[in-house]
Amino acid sequence: MYSMLKKMITEKDLWRQISLLELLLNHPQITAKEIAQQLKTTERTVFSDLQLIREQLPAGWQISADSQGIQLILTENQLANQLWDLFLPQSISIQLIKALFFEKELATSKFLAENGVSLETLKRHTSKINRQLKPYEIKIKVSAKTAELIGNESAVRIFFHRLLLPFTHNNYFFEEYSIHKEHYFDYLKKLNRSPLAVDTEQIFGVCWFFINTIRVKANCPIDEFKFNQADFLYQQYQTSLAALYQLEGIYLQEAERFFAFFCFLESWNYNNSFGAALDLTQAYPKLSKVAEQLASEIAQRQQLDFQETQLTENLLLLLLKYNESTWLSEQFQLEYQELLAERKEHAASDQKLLALIDSVVHLDNPLYLLNLISLLEQQAVFAARPQVMTLYFIFQGEPAWKAFLQQELADAFGRRVKLVSVEISQLTELKFNENDIVVSNFPLAPLAVEVIYISSLPTKNELRQLTELTWQHYL
Repeated sequence: MYSMLKKMITEKDLWRQISLLELLLNHPQITAKEIAQQLKTTERTVFSDLQLIREQLPAGWQISADSQGIQLILTENQLANQLWDLFLPQSISIQLIKALFFEKELATSKFLAENGVSLETLKRHTSKINRQLKPYEIKIKVSAKTAELIGNESAVRIFFHRLLLPFTHNNYFFEEYSIHKEHYFDYLKKLNRSPLAVDTEQIFGVCWFFINTIRVKANCPIDEFKFNQADFLYQQYQTSLAALYQLEGIYLQEAERFFAFFCFLESWNYNNSFGAALDLTQAYPKLSKVAEQLASEIAQRQQLDFQETQLTENLLLLLLKYNESTWLSEQFQLEYQELLAERKEHAASDQKLLALIDSVVHLDNPLYLLNLISLLEQQAVFAARPQVMTLYFIFQGEPAWKAFLQQELADAFGRRVKLVSVEISQLTELKFNENDIVVSNFPLAPLAVEVIYISSLPTKNELRQLTELTWQHYL
């Protein structure tokens, strides 16, 4: 979840200590040897790091070690973010990024004095940071006088959104500014009592509200770009969004106003239900027709009936986001580099989809859009055909405990997995499908499908492994 922020940490020791903390958070118990292997260091270094971490842990957290391994124990109701807040201020690279978030141009001498580093050290850290910033098409330029972020302002904000989204709910980076997330939440409440009601991802949206407000106050305006001022959706929301930002002392000009609207639109959830004033099919008939054609093409390929799903409506919303501003849409693709992967195995079917899309939206790099369509397609497939695999449960134990455990597993996996309890004598009669797995608490002869072994009292790691195996079919 915090991988982006971790990439920005250029101090080797600090990066290793945070990685160690992550291992402790992700494993109920782990040995020093296992930690050393994963971090590619020595057990002696692990124990040294553990001691440093112990000395800094906030109230409610403690590290326990015995012959079985090492545990990070939470004794009070606390958030994992609290641990990050301890270490991030120790990173020069994070402090530089943070300072550049709030200021357009940073006085180098002041930053060096406040952080106790030399110009040469700062430049060395900056060089490392810039390697991580390159995919976002921005970089930090440091001279003896100033430090600044170079690149399109929209790309700068997109980078910060990816960086800070996991920390938005506790205002990390934002504490120096008196910005009120309540203003954004109140705006949504009022909106949802109006004909313009729409379901949104709230933290995603409030992070954009914070970032846009802070960057405007830092005198870092959005670069001018073309957009349709007469667009139906923009006309519906621009006035109320402008009033929202005015509560923070921000008076949005034209480009900023459309950018704020676009950020809001990006937060709209799929499988949405819209207010009475939002007949998107009527407002965007050409896009609606293409969405129907895309859904039909996908249904034909999957040989499924998607009438009971919201695939067509979801595809229309996706096309809408690109239709509002193709240029901004391509900029926003920078935020999720992992969805810019090649799709060689889908090349033929992708070409059919692109031929339809190209009539309304033309993209230089359509990979991100195609991957988003694939995600919406998979969601519709699971809605139309919930069971994508069968988990055969072979368990030797007390019948009441077996029945309880079977129900717990069924609840955990939900509709995507059909859980079937069988006896060992039935194995030879079963006809397995490719994605099926067998779960057992005693040894079995080799089978045509994967066998996962669990304890009579399953551990957290065993249950996590099972969950990961069932989730992989969503990818």
